[in-house]
Amino acid sequence: MPSGVAEVLRIVYEDEWIVVIDKPHGLPTQASRGSTDSVFERLRARYPYVALHHRLDTPASGLIVFALQRRANAGLAAAFREHLARRRYLAILSGLCPESRWRWERPVAERPARTDGLCLGKGEGCTAVQLSPHTGRRHQLRIHAALAGTPICGDRRHGGEAGRRWPRLALHAHALSLPHPVTRELLSLSSPLPDDLIALWRAVGGPTDPGDERGMHRRG
Repeated sequence: MPSGVAEVLRIVYEDEWIVVIDKPHGLPTQASRGSTDSVFERLRARYPYVALHHRLDTPASGLIVFALQRRANAGLAAAFREHLARRRYLAILSGLCPESRWRWERPVAERPARTDGLCLGKGEGCTAVQLSPHTGRRHQLRIHAALAGTPICGDRRHGGEAGRRWPRLALHAHALSLPHPVTRELLSLSSPLPDDLIALWRAVGGPTDPGDERGMHRRG
């Protein structure tokens, strides 16, 4: 298990149908070759049924939802397929973004991909941002940021020199909004920045309570 990964997963929301986890960085969403530990495997040890509907990159942290009963699968699948599940990420980019708001529309793995960005602060040659993906391509935010010339700090795969600016990927899935797959109630959940990102976030002028004014702050 990677150093610094907590043995116990933090549960942000749970009912009989779904569970939302605050994934620590360094822990895979799902096990792969060379890795047997993952969020999915830990949940399987706790619940009789678990289904995966989206992923977070291993070096990223933040919110991820799983189905706990088969009846929840159709609703979760529809929420992501029909773009009813809205995800917002906090990231620290290496470089200064010239605009306060922008849209990245560049193909990822030869498939259309779109990401909206919002500047939240600047300093130390970096930009604190909120990123909202409209598509779910693998490594989409990391690739879009790198293609724009402002790679995410700590991104050792796509960031070049920026990959050495921080010991971990400065990307955190801090807000998730989606209709409950069974009750259809709108769930709006949030996760604070982890301790290992707060110092860099503050140094580059990131707000103390990002996202609060945008209505994505209620916890389950």
